[in-house]
Amino acid sequence: MLADPNVKKIMPKAGNRYQSALAIAKRARNIENRRVIEGDNDIKDAVDIAAKEIVDEKVIVKYKGEYVYRPELDEVEEIKE
Repeated sequence: MLADPNVKKIMPKAGNRYQSALAIAKRARNIENRRVIEGDNDIKDAVDIAAKEIVDEKVIVKYKGEYVYRPELDEVEEIKE
């Protein structure tokens, strides 16, 4: 469950609630897939990690070919919807 960061912090960087949920879910799946491939036994919830990465601008959300929010960072991963 997302307590921190909450939805109010995520929405400006990922769009509306629906787009935010999709972006978090997609990133969480990527995190879990990477854990399986690498054999990582990390117990942190992938959903919480994904939400924090979006808020901290470590990943950016792209919706219909355009960025929802464009950070000034050079090295970020993008989530395409």
